[in-house]
Amino acid sequence: MNERSRPLTRLLEHVLEGEPDLGDEVDAVFRDADRIRRRRTRVLLGAGAAVVAVIAAAGYLLTTTLMPATETLPQPRATVTTSAVPVPSSVADPVLAVLAPVVDGKKLRIFPRPPERGNGWRQYSIADLDGKPRGTVEIAVYHVAEDICFPVPTAPGKCARTEWAPAGVEYVRYDADQDRDWQVHQTIARRITDGRTLAVMATGERGTDNASKGKPGLTGAQIEKIATDQKLFDAFGPDEQCSGPSSAACPAFRVPVPLP
Repeated sequence: MNERSRPLTRLLEHVLEGEPDLGDEVDAVFRDADRIRRRRTRVLLGAGAAVVAVIAAAGYLLTTTLMPATETLPQPRATVTTSAVPVPSSVADPVLAVLAPVVDGKKLRIFPRPPERGNGWRQYSIADLDGKPRGTVEIAVYHVAEDICFPVPTAPGKCARTEWAPAGVEYVRYDADQDRDWQVHQTIARRITDGRTLAVMATGERGTDNASKGKPGLTGAQIEKIATDQKLFDAFGPDEQCSGPSSAACPAFRVPVPLP
C-alpha cells in the first residue's frame, strides 16, 4: 500500500467500526428469501387444491342434475318352457295354443309333425323332456249340419249314446289302449249350434310292439277335455273342413267321423 492510500484506509476503518460481520447478514438474507419462497409455494398449492375441489363439485352437480339416474331393474325369474316352442299366439297357431298347456302340464313337449297341417286338420308330435317320442296328436274339423250317428266300433250300424259338455257340445269318447302296436285315445265332439264337429286322437308311438312303450302321451280324459273345449272349435278358420276335395289328406282316425 503506498503512502497516498493509507489515510483513506484509516478513514474507512473508523466508518465500519461497530458494524456486524457481513457473513451473518448474508446468511440471514438467504434464509428470509427461502422462507418467503416456501410460503408462496404453500399458498399456490392451497389455491390449486381449492380450484380442483370447486371443479369436481361443479361436475358432480351437473352430472346428477342433467343426466338421468340409472335404476337397477329387477332380474326376471327364470322360467322353464317344456314345449319345443313357446305357447303360440292365437295368430301363429291357435290350435296348438289350446293343446300346449295340457301337454306342458304333463312335463312333455309338443311340436308340429310333418306334414303338419292342411285344410281342416293338424298333426303334432309329442316327446318327453329327453326327446323320447310319445306318439302323435291329430285333429280334424268337419261341418255336419244334421245330427250324426256316433259310431259304435263293435256294432256297425248302431249309434252310440252321447255325453254332453257345457255350451251344447255332444261327444263320444273312444279308448283302445290294449293294442300292442297302436294304442289310441279319441273323442268325437259336435257343437249343436253350428254343426261343427271335431275329431281329436292321441296315439302312442307305433312300431314298439310293447303296450307300455307305445302308450299315448295324453290320456283319454285329456283328449276329451281338449275336444270339447269351445276354444278348439273356434281355433280353425270358418271355412276349414276336412271333407270334400281335401279329404284324402285328412288323418286316418281309428273311429272315422260319419259324414252324410
